[in-house]
Amino acid sequence: MSLEISNSFGFTCKVLKKQCDSTQINQWAACGLEDLLKCLNAKEKLLLAKYFCQLPLNFGSFRVLRQLQHRRILTATEYICSIRDEEQLQLILIEFLQSEHDLLSNLFISAHYDSLNTIRLQNMLETALRNLFVALSGNPKICNLNYVEPLSKSLPADVLINVCLEMHLSILLELHEVEDVSLAFQHFSTWINEGVDELTFVKCITEKLLGRHQQEALNYLFKLSTAINLKHWKFYLILVQSIASSSNEETISFIKKYLKNRLQHVASLGCQFSLLHLLLTARAAAATTMSIQQNLDNYAQWYKQNIGEMSYVLGNEQFQIVLNILDDSVHYEQEIDYLEIHAAIAISPGGKLVQAYKTKCKAHLSRLKAASKQKNYR
Repeated sequence: MSLEISNSFGFTCKVLKKQCDSTQINQWAACGLEDLLKCLNAKEKLLLAKYFCQLPLNFGSFRVLRQLQHRRILTATEYICSIRDEEQLQLILIEFLQSEHDLLSNLFISAHYDSLNTIRLQNMLETALRNLFVALSGNPKICNLNYVEPLSKSLPADVLINVCLEMHLSILLELHEVEDVSLAFQHFSTWINEGVDELTFVKCITEKLLGRHQQEALNYLFKLSTAINLKHWKFYLILVQSIASSSNEETISFIKKYLKNRLQHVASLGCQFSLLHLLLTARAAAATTMSIQQNLDNYAQWYKQNIGEMSYVLGNEQFQIVLNILDDSVHYEQEIDYLEIHAAIAISPGGKLVQAYKTKCKAHLSRLKAASKQKNYR
């Protein structure tokens, strides 16, 4: 195979630059460039890739880069890694997110398989996605997420799960922080309503990007959310609600099993945080419809089957542990509708501990109703 530079190489460079500078798609010219690219030897491909990386970014640059990537002359990853200007880099990634999905897909694949550039690629992609999500959380209507569906179809399953999925979820969680879990109880319904009505980009991501990998997504969320110092309650709850509202039967079964195991965890370790996490997660997983009353009924059914009847699956000592933690946690409840469910549903087999818990729920419920009534009079 000849590695000499042919007389036509200079012409190929000129045609490539002209295509980069072109504001319109010229199918004939694009085919002409494609024919020239086919004739390049290994050395010419290397030189042409370097030449392209040195050209200023122009109207047709990404169109040409797609051709180069198709011919395995220069990938999006190699091009991105040649750029040192961080501001220019982020502008290019914005364009990738908006319209250059084949090029974006190459970056995610390389971020998984290319050990030499993994950290840099992941950092670049995380920064671009974080900037996008921050902008969307402030103004959800500024742009769409038209890159999501193409990625879900083009990425191999291991890349989609281990890089794309986890990256999206971790960045979304970081969009909002609260210092105290009590704020999650206080703002639960407000956050869920915001997720349904305003922050619709989250639902777009969960349905189109995570649709075929709901259990993997939930596994990742559950693992992150069980940290004792969790501060990312808002988007954790919105994400669980979004996934649950579009889940299939297997995912519904997976969630139910997780919540049952979580109750066993509470009973075994006597951990209050685990109970609070369980109650909030169950609430989010139950909010699967557009009907508030139906969502409350879903939660009431879960509470009856898991808390009301927990003595059927827990030993006497474990039952008392959970009941004591429930009693100690009543003050976290700030929403009347949910506290009414706790106050109304019987817990078998009854007894003094159960009665004391019920009395405490009702007393706190009366205080919340009185405070709400006083607030409405102002």
